[in-house]
Amino acid sequence: KKKIESMKNLKIILITASYGKTSIKNFLYELLKDDFLAYKTPRSVNTLMGIVQDINENLSSDSEIYIAEAGARKKGDILEITKLLNPQLCIVGEIGSSHLEYFKNKENIRKTKLEALSSKRLQKAFLHSSTKESEDEKKLIYDTRIKEVKASLDGLCFKMSLDEKECEFKASLLGEFNAYNLCACIICARYLGLSVDEIQKRLKNVKQVEHRLQIISKEPKFIIDDGFNGNFSGMSKSYDLCKNYEGRRVLVSPGIMEVNDEENIKLAKIINKCFDLAIITSHKNAELFNKELSIEKIILKDKNELVDTLAKVTQNGDLVLFSNDAPNFM
Repeated sequence: KKKIESMKNLKIILITASYGKTSIKNFLYELLKDDFLAYKTPRSVNTLMGIVQDINENLSSDSEIYIAEAGARKKGDILEITKLLNPQLCIVGEIGSSHLEYFKNKENIRKTKLEALSSKRLQKAFLHSSTKESEDEKKLIYDTRIKEVKASLDGLCFKMSLDEKECEFKASLLGEFNAYNLCACIICARYLGLSVDEIQKRLKNVKQVEHRLQIISKEPKFIIDDGFNGNFSGMSKSYDLCKNYEGRRVLVSPGIMEVNDEENIKLAKIINKCFDLAIITSHKNAELFNKELSIEKIILKDKNELVDTLAKVTQNGDLVLFSNDAPNFM
């Protein structure tokens, strides 16, 4: 705490959400790194002690921007991190049912994420509408500024209201939900002084976060690694993205973990519409998917069988999506 308080030119941006926070962190860093001496918490480091260690060991004393990701498993987790950092800027992304078994209900999740607004130095907060907050001088709802989104296996194109006019942005990222993640980053970058033209240029070079709708190959098989996407909202949208692929579509997934059966039943209905074959890799959800899936399915007893199974049942021209479960060979 003494270290960051001694860095008078340091602006801290705290990012939290039920899901998407690592993507937002990485996208924002890519937009800011050429204009500022910027640093971000590594990988998925998002706990109090992880951030403390990162500051002590890795944060350079001449840094101008520190982008910190904050995660939570219980009430007060975000508050502790906020008291340590006292960020000037805050992004609270979409609130969902991730980690519901710890928080018991969605309202507890919402209240915990909003602990980030307790910063004594808060200048501006960029919030998703699922936070149920109202706009004021310090709070801005970012996702309502998106006008239209076109998402395909070729990338993203979307329009949003910025500087009282409509601006178009393009990125080579997969997934409609990434337009909303980028929206938060664009508004934050604009607040920090980047021009719309500069943001548009840099967006074209923003890369997919590892294990989040990351294209591994397009030929001979179209392989997409979405292993770190573990919530209904993100998974269902990634499935819809695959629906229009002209070849055979294969899903590899354990389903959603740490949620009630209702979430996976809803997911199964979408899988039935979007895929030709589903390979289920988890014992926990095996019985449910065996009952709910109407398409061809393979329930693996041992995940170690996955590579051999894929070699036997997939062929050139197939699309293979690894969803919420990174494959063994990666």
